[in-house]
Amino acid sequence: MDQPLTHILVVEDDPITRITLSKVLEKSGFSIILAENGRVGLNKFIKHSPQLVLMDAMMPEMNGYETITAIRNYEKDRAIPILMLTSLDDLESVDHAFEVGATDFITKPINWSLLSQRVRYAIRTSQIEDDLRRSKAQLSYAQKLAKLGYWEWDAIRDNVSGSASAFQLFNIPHQNNINMERFLSNVVAQDLPLLHQTVSEAARGQSHIEISFRVQSTNNLISHIECLGEVHYDEHGVMQGIVGSVQDITRLHRAESLIDYQTRHDNLTELANRTFFTEELVKHCQQCASCLSAVVIFDIDRFKTINDNLGQNHGDELLVSLALRIRRITREGDFIARLGSDEFAVLIRNYKNTNELNQLVHRIYQDLKQSFVVKDQELFLTYSMGIAIFPDDALDAETVLQKANIARGQAKQTGGNQALFYRAEMNAEAKQQLLLENDLRRALEQNQIQVFFQPQVDAHSLQPVGAEALVRWMHPELGMVSPVIFIPLAESTGLILEIGRYVMEQSIRQLEAWHAAGFNHMRVGVNLSARQFSLSDLVLDVEALLSSTSIAPKYLDLEITESFAMSNAEHNISVLRSLKAMGVSISIDDFGTGYSSLAYLHKFPIDTIKIDRSFILNLTTKEGQSIARTIIAMANALDLEVIAEGIEDESQIQFLQAKNCDILQGFKFGKPMPAHEFMAYLSQFKKPIGAAQ
Repeated sequence: MDQPLTHILVVEDDPITRITLSKVLEKSGFSIILAENGRVGLNKFIKHSPQLVLMDAMMPEMNGYETITAIRNYEKDRAIPILMLTSLDDLESVDHAFEVGATDFITKPINWSLLSQRVRYAIRTSQIEDDLRRSKAQLSYAQKLAKLGYWEWDAIRDNVSGSASAFQLFNIPHQNNINMERFLSNVVAQDLPLLHQTVSEAARGQSHIEISFRVQSTNNLISHIECLGEVHYDEHGVMQGIVGSVQDITRLHRAESLIDYQTRHDNLTELANRTFFTEELVKHCQQCASCLSAVVIFDIDRFKTINDNLGQNHGDELLVSLALRIRRITREGDFIARLGSDEFAVLIRNYKNTNELNQLVHRIYQDLKQSFVVKDQELFLTYSMGIAIFPDDALDAETVLQKANIARGQAKQTGGNQALFYRAEMNAEAKQQLLLENDLRRALEQNQIQVFFQPQVDAHSLQPVGAEALVRWMHPELGMVSPVIFIPLAESTGLILEIGRYVMEQSIRQLEAWHAAGFNHMRVGVNLSARQFSLSDLVLDVEALLSSTSIAPKYLDLEITESFAMSNAEHNISVLRSLKAMGVSISIDDFGTGYSSLAYLHKFPIDTIKIDRSFILNLTTKEGQSIARTIIAMANALDLEVIAEGIEDESQIQFLQAKNCDILQGFKFGKPMPAHEFMAYLSQFKKPIGAAQ
């Protein structure tokens, strides 16, 4: 395959010089772009993006210095070589050219026989600099995540440069123009031959460096350093330099060998892994049988949703930040680990009494809840945390781990965002929960999952206008299992995806039945779980279900909670707009219980807000009335429909009618009921004029 041509821009006002430059360079295989003055040259630079510029100093309209300045201001992300054409004795012009950004200069009269070589060398040097710049940027990113020192050795000039942290690791003041011998002057003498051998091998073509050695600090302490590097060569194979990183592995070296470290630590966070934590806990339990200790195990609530929204790289960045914080907030003698994914553990060693343990756990929990900054946005996390005490709860490592996990599971099952100490009765609850999970996996296959419907009525006519679909589990032995119990279980196991799709499918079928029976004004509200909402194919799934029916999309109302809507507002707005585009209606459920801002609420493509029942139950107070009145007024200002949930008595109806609430829902009009009962409920009301017969 032919190599792409190298484009050179020649900016020269003298036509003879301009044409001669063009012919000489074209004979050497370059593609030439000509410009007769600086203004034309700048325009052609922007249009053609050449690999090099030959620039005359003195030109009409826009001289060479002004043109170079304009080019450098334009191409901030590149370092295109610019060679200034100037007279041999004009030193002032040469200095000025370098000041404004020229790379080099070529004197007039031009040595035509050397011109192509000078140009070729300038392009090659620029490419090498670009390669080094990219390598440095990549290493800088790695340094930020892993706290590494960055260094670079120019072998031609014997000049070492690098980050302040790299110089600190070598116990050398951070400075420019230091040679390799001075840079390595604090390396332990016995290790210097190994370094010299490594450099010799690099010069002979060994392009990758990986070496460990020791450095002596000012107070005679020895640091163990790991050094990684990439060797760069010119086109003839001559070593030009080395770019690399260094890391202090002193603590690692004192504890174990590098191979042992890698097998016992988590690659991402560099915390101990599950194997190492278990080994350490076993050893602690054997050696400190009479000491009070505790195991804390915790994970991030709804981490999968967070990770899906952030993306894998930023999710990893969050875990690294979390690991760094755990290191900072735990005591020096405690032992911390990443057990897997978003699950972490802390061994609190040898505390004095229950009061001290409570203080330690409280501090860990509260410090972890402080915000993180990821993708330039503030992110708050909540955790499910379980604590088991040694030797009170268990006498061996395996059992204390098991009981801490049981307590963590209990914390998650009861809503998360809490820390629970293990209690003996949790064992029975954990076993029951496991059995319930197994039963739930079979529930859909055995038609135990049912969809109930609760009426929604027009606030003024009190005639039914829709219903909210609510999932119920009819267990063959336990009877109706509360959604409060099985929905969190379905969320944690991923079964909520199957259940959610089933509920939506059944709701649309019932909607068809209502319309066929003549109640063709009815709509149905279906709740979307956080897991469903995070799926990339949610929009396609909803579209497929609607395509299989004759029902217009506007009669399907998709509901998400206010708290979830605001958890990742920009992403959620994007998904909601896609759903809205197909014609479905969007509602914010439990409004008033979350933390939405009016600025974001105005951006959401929603049609309806549902006032949470807690505010309706509080309508007997002035405060409750004020809140309800404010929510309705705000919705009216935003041209949003308002549904009030939890209506149970006549006074609530009268208050909401007076405030122009649109739709009412609650036990006053009907409890959630199976599909056949809801159809019987509808039959009590007159069909709208013009409805199907």
